[in-house]
Amino acid sequence: VTPIRSGDPTGVDALKTEAAPEPVRVQMEIHENVLKRFMEKYDRYEPVTKDHTQIITAKTCLRMYFYQIILGRVAKEEAIYFAWGTAYHKFRHALEVNYGMNGDRPPAFDQERATDAFTTAVNAGMSYWKQYGKDQPVGTRWEFMTGERLMRSFIHAFQYWSKEKQQGRIEVLAVEQLFNVLLPNGERTSGRADQIVRWMGQLWGRDFKTTSKDREFVERMIEPNHQFTLYTWAEAELCGEPVQGQIIEFLYNAKSTKRETKGPDVYPVIASRTGWQLDEWTKDEMMWHNILDLCREQDRYPMTEVACPFCPYHSVCKKPSEEGMMAQLEANYVVRPWDNARIGFDDR
Repeated sequence: VTPIRSGDPTGVDALKTEAAPEPVRVQMEIHENVLKRFMEKYDRYEPVTKDHTQIITAKTCLRMYFYQIILGRVAKEEAIYFAWGTAYHKFRHALEVNYGMNGDRPPAFDQERATDAFTTAVNAGMSYWKQYGKDQPVGTRWEFMTGERLMRSFIHAFQYWSKEKQQGRIEVLAVEQLFNVLLPNGERTSGRADQIVRWMGQLWGRDFKTTSKDREFVERMIEPNHQFTLYTWAEAELCGEPVQGQIIEFLYNAKSTKRETKGPDVYPVIASRTGWQLDEWTKDEMMWHNILDLCREQDRYPMTEVACPFCPYHSVCKKPSEEGMMAQLEANYVVRPWDNARIGFDDR
């Protein structure tokens, strides 16, 4: 990619020297033969089946949706917290599967089997961190993201998990459960549930998240929350019986102070949903599908300016011309389409 040269604020000269990029192969069904009015030389990768990432991106800013979901443009360097969170998910997945589920689940807590599962899970999580993560320097925002803190997090999470198994109140029915279900209007929504569990005789979804925010802040994110409502509704469609909501289990770590080491800690938060909430959500969801249809028909994706200060595409939108925006995209972002049809839970 040719960088923007000094004295060329629009990037027009840079664009003249760059050939159109080769299309990227994807496995999901995408919208084809669409109008290409804006940045027409770029290929489009908008999935036909929507998911949480797509809808919440559109709700944040339709122009961000265009860059990220339709053009598939993302920053060249991925934020470190993605590797951190995925390493923890790999640990939790391996821990549950190797201990045993459903018919393979021990009738009573088996310490030896739990220890073996823990060893396998640690290897899975740490291998991922060593391959895709990197210990963060002291003095930076994410300085707690190190292999040593990750290992302590695994130990703490294992202790929390062991108590749950000893109590026997939660039965894990499925892990990393993919779903692709029909909305009432015939359009599809998809996702992947970390777990589906039976708790006190009722079905719940369970979602594992890593956070550096304290519990008071996190609880403000529970309702309203598009993902938790989507998963509750979709899991009920998938299972054929009501799902009460989501159990969100947070792994907390944060930058320590001289007086306090912040984490690791594990705490659950409950996000229940009523039938009325789910009914209202489906109507809102279908409306957002209609909004995206309208945007696609006109190939016009308005900016949501209140999101600009924190947007990863701010450097693109502030350019004074379409050519300048395209030059900025080509210089600082790569094409990696959001593929919601992928199998497995490694986003790479």
